[in-house]
Amino acid sequence: MKHRVKQSGAFTVEAVFGITVLVMMMFFIGDLSQMLSAKTQASRVSYSLATSTKERLRFFDSRHTLSQADFDLINDIAADLLVRQAPEKQDGYGLTIESLTGSSSAPTAQKFSKDLDSGEKCNPGTDISALAHLRPTREDGVVFPIYQVTVCLKMEGFSQYFPGMRYANSSSVLPGR
Repeated sequence: MKHRVKQSGAFTVEAVFGITVLVMMMFFIGDLSQMLSAKTQASRVSYSLATSTKERLRFFDSRHTLSQADFDLINDIAADLLVRQAPEKQDGYGLTIESLTGSSSAPTAQKFSKDLDSGEKCNPGTDISALAHLRPTREDGVVFPIYQVTVCLKMEGFSQYFPGMRYANSSSVLPGR
């Protein structure tokens, strides 16, 4: 009987530990789904912006080089796209647009960026200079430019406290016309 008295409350302690682990797992799964959703959203927006950036003939008077005015216009489009998809993300995003133009022997790289609200840079995973081998060449020797658009979205929830999980980013690289 003395042995049974020492175990009173053991079930309660085990239940508290079990429920705590279960709640932590639920928070982790919720953060993971939020991270995947943000990554998908960033991919969708970056591809849309890269598509509009590469259409130099149609939208930008056949200029292959980017200007600050082009970046400002694309940044406004990004804000509008994010408002329609998730209004809370409109202010918490970063944007980087890079272009690689010029001949294959003397390429010219340009970079325009908007930092996240926290001051962190929105950097692509691969610099555009390392992607020079992706530039298509026409039969007559004309080398087309490539454009890389990177969108970074600020994360909310518990994942923001872990290094490398403060924001979700996605890059899209497309050749120009």
